[in-house]
Amino acid sequence: KITLRDKGSEIDIDKPNKVLIELRQKRGESQKTAAKNIGISSQMLAMLETGDRKGSDATKMAIANYYGVSVEHIFFWR
Repeated sequence: KITLRDKGSEIDIDKPNKVLIELRQKRGESQKTAAKNIGISSQMLAMLETGDRKGSDATKMAIANYYGVSVEHIFFWR
């Protein structure tokens, strides 16, 4: 478990991002295919899935739009 501290607030997250992984796997897509469809690099998607990167707001929105769920569901409610 990791605690992020940003401007006085704390968010606990678990690595890896299981929600993001499950959404991709439910579609039967590889990281390469999903990343291409989202418009990001496969390396970025891999790092988001492992929790090594957080991603920009624009990246989070693109991923959420692609999977048809909220940004909060993928990145903040784990």
